[in-house]
Amino acid sequence: MQGDSGGSGRDNVGSVTVDVVVSRATPSSASRGARQPAPVQPRRPGERLTVLTLSWRMSDPLAVHLMVRSSPDHPALPRGSWVVLRDFLRYGLDEPTGDGEVRIQPDLTGQRVQLRLARAGRPAWIDAPSTVVRSFLDQTDEFDPSGEARSADALDDVIAHLLHR
Repeated sequence: MQGDSGGSGRDNVGSVTVDVVVSRATPSSASRGARQPAPVQPRRPGERLTVLTLSWRMSDPLAVHLMVRSSPDHPALPRGSWVVLRDFLRYGLDEPTGDGEVRIQPDLTGQRVQLRLARAGRPAWIDAPSTVVRSFLDQTDEFDPSGEARSADALDDVIAHLLHR
């Protein structure tokens, strides 16, 4: 699927959310199998949109929540929600990674990141601009640089555990 970024922003302190339009198709182009770029515009009558939402919260710094929705909703269109490690999403920009329900890899040009999302039936394949995903991850790093807070907290937990033995 192809597309460009939608809106991005911080909903509240300690969270980052980005919407990415990953597919925009009109009934006539869909029947020919063509995929069109997805400029950031409202859905036009008769058009089908697939949107990937990336969200992250400081209260759960390891996880990125992925939500795929289509408008209008239809059983044949991808939809669902998944959780992936933030570090896996970053690694997936440069090399294949992931396991279980979410697998991530860059495309051959490195301009898009491909997500294979397990679901009932067959998996959903979504791809988004790498620049949008990288920007989203960079915004999360402003709140919690990868590994820094977790490493300090983990060390404090180990010390506390050892002292209370």
